[in-house]
Amino acid sequence: MKWVGIAAALLSFGSAVYAVIHSQAELRERHRVVSEELASGHAQQGAGDYAGAWDSFAKAASVAEVDGVLAKLLGGLSEERETIHAAQEDLAMDWIRAAKASQDHPFTEVADKVSVVLTSGANAATGARKGDLLAHLGWAYFLKGRSGADNVRPEVPYREAVAADPKNPYANVFWGHWILWNRGSLSDATTRFTAALSTGRARAEVRRFQLAALANVRSDESEAAWLQVVDDMNKGNEPIDASTRRALYDHYAFALNNDGLLRKLLAAVPVTDQAQLQQMLVQSGDLDSDRQSVLTTLMAKMSKVAAAPVR
Repeated sequence: MKWVGIAAALLSFGSAVYAVIHSQAELRERHRVVSEELASGHAQQGAGDYAGAWDSFAKAASVAEVDGVLAKLLGGLSEERETIHAAQEDLAMDWIRAAKASQDHPFTEVADKVSVVLTSGANAATGARKGDLLAHLGWAYFLKGRSGADNVRPEVPYREAVAADPKNPYANVFWGHWILWNRGSLSDATTRFTAALSTGRARAEVRRFQLAALANVRSDESEAAWLQVVDDMNKGNEPIDASTRRALYDHYAFALNNDGLLRKLLAAVPVTDQAQLQQMLVQSGDLDSDRQSVLTTLMAKMSKVAAAPVR
């Protein structure tokens, strides 16, 4: 009986050892799959394939989700799960900022998908991270409203985001955009834009949404503010993208034969700064010789108007 007991104990020990070895091998395999899916997702996100990245991160999450008892004793994949959650949240924010709609794919298609991740992430976060996630949740609500949802209130998560992080760049620029979208005060919106720019974080994104918000209004006041922002960007050596450069050139081309518009441009930005803006356009390489000639003619006209005595 003694030997029977010893044999049984050895068999039990062997089974335990086998289980541990098997769990270690399974854990290594799961870790490999998670690492590969995360790498794929990041590459897809960087290439703008947000839907593909979403699926890759979802696969990584499903592999890392469940840990058995032995896996937990061996360390499990808890750190990987945290990494995956952060990756999903970052992707959700990138995707909703880049979201575009078409007849077959309304904004709600993306907004509904990312809202769950943004909400759960915001509930667990604090400070700037909470502000970022709530701000993007508000932007998702705004886009849903553009697709016809009339029961969403973007200003609610915007307020919560600013409460968590008063100078949050995304919350403030989205809120400023919302104010102007509803034909609110340019002064109030500018206060939000100034707060968004104050930390220097996500500055290029803030500028993009600020310019879009001002361009949407289409008033003399907002157009002057738009030109002043472009001028500030140029003086600060901030990157000015091709679409903004095209819009700036269009302003100048229209002003060439429109004295009223020309005077509005000069009232918004001094002639010396206008010269620097036009030089920036020439140096960008966007303009052919005909368009460069338009700017040369306009600059001469601007200088003459600026030098003329006020009557």
